[in-house]
Amino acid sequence: MKRVLLTLAVMTPLLFPALAQENKAPPDQTILGLEQHWEDALTKSDADALAELYDDTLIYTHSNGKVDTKASYIKAIKSGATHYQSMKREDIKVSVYDKTAVVTCHWEVHMGAQGTKITDLNARYVHVYVQQSGGWKLVAHESTRIAP
Repeated sequence: MKRVLLTLAVMTPLLFPALAQENKAPPDQTILGLEQHWEDALTKSDADALAELYDDTLIYTHSNGKVDTKASYIKAIKSGATHYQSMKREDIKVSVYDKTAVVTCHWEVHMGAQGTKITDLNARYVHVYVQQSGGWKLVAHESTRIAP
């Protein structure tokens, strides 16, 4: 009987790794993944992916001071009124505080809209994520232009 119990104790972690350790990425890695998902969704104009990422209470403050809600921002992406052609992000920092994560980043964005010229933006942004029952959701975006 002792041999059977010893064998089970040794073999269980090998046969069922999920029982041996929780297979979750650290919160900062999860947030970095969401940030990449956000970039991909913006540059592909994937309104459905953005709708999944954004919380219903999203406050999206652009570098020009314009403020969008989740609904108004998704509408602008769907209609083509806002189109992100490319972006380059660097100096990304993630700080996690219990169920809240703050991301700071430098980004260069090339964007346009229906019939308008390309706008180049050199800015920094802050993102705030909140962990909810359905996972992490982006609740705030604030962008600030960097003077030339």
